[in-house]
Amino acid sequence: MKRVALVRLTALGDVIHTAASLQFIKAALPDTHISWFVEEKFAEILAHNPQIDRIVPVDLHSLKKERSLSKIISLRRRIEAAGPFDLVIDVQGLIKSAVVARLAGKRVAGLDRHSAREGIASILYSRRYPVDCADIAPMRFARLIAQALEIDIDREMMERKAPYLFYDPKRDRAKIEAFFDSRRPNVLLVTAASLASKTYPAARWIDVVRGLEEYNILLVAGSADERRTAERIASESSARLLPPIDLDTLKYTVGRCDLLLGGDTGPSHIAWAMNRPSILLFGATPTAMMMQTPINLALSSGVEVHPCRFDKNDRSIASIAPERIIRSAHSLLAK
Repeated sequence: MKRVALVRLTALGDVIHTAASLQFIKAALPDTHISWFVEEKFAEILAHNPQIDRIVPVDLHSLKKERSLSKIISLRRRIEAAGPFDLVIDVQGLIKSAVVARLAGKRVAGLDRHSAREGIASILYSRRYPVDCADIAPMRFARLIAQALEIDIDREMMERKAPYLFYDPKRDRAKIEAFFDSRRPNVLLVTAASLASKTYPAARWIDVVRGLEEYNILLVAGSADERRTAERIASESSARLLPPIDLDTLKYTVGRCDLLLGGDTGPSHIAWAMNRPSILLFGATPTAMMMQTPINLALSSGVEVHPCRFDKNDRSIASIAPERIIRSAHSLLAK
């Protein structure tokens, strides 16, 4: 049995897109034991996945705030104790992920210096591979993994993927189920994003909801600021705000809805991963950040965007007309 470790620490959307390759690894190399090093706050998105043999959460986020020697030693021991591995693949291409990969094993594969986001990270790899940063997000990660493991993962395979995010089947979902309507389509709105350049204005979301009032519109929000924005949308429309939920319940909620509307942000990408219909809005980032399908659509502001470097000051997402979103939503739900 071959022991392989994947290192993809952050961010949520990238962790989700990287996980698309797991089913193809297991199909090609069924005896492979797969471990995954991931930032602790995102570990739940990978939980309950039968294709992952071991999840190794690491808390580098808190280490940035408090760099104590004891924490560094404890983290190093945790990483080293997870092995040994026959191969470690750093899918992220950052110095921090390369260090984790190097601590985890001696044979480390990763992006070459021209492909890695932080090119200097490549000096820590024993095997380096080129990947085009302009490729569609899940395929970028798949191409690195496929080269490192000497297997095939092509676009046609990715387009035919099985759903690959899983939630705890034993949890009581009664509080969330109460928000769903069995008589009409349920539409989930992800109104927040990590950057303002990826965030569609609240006033425009209100217009979208008003154009979709025949459906059951639900809002999901995390932080206090996100919830204040969602509360404003709910107060001026027919949308209802869900209570705070964790990643496990978010997976369940997305899997339960008939359509997801959102920006280029981690929670929105859950829909593609679970083969649920979605419409994602793009302004500052390219539509290649998702894989489009007949039920997973990208609506762009039309502004030309560099495929590898994004302008955080770009607010062009606001120029996407609510009517475009409404028409697309009606079209998908009619199917």
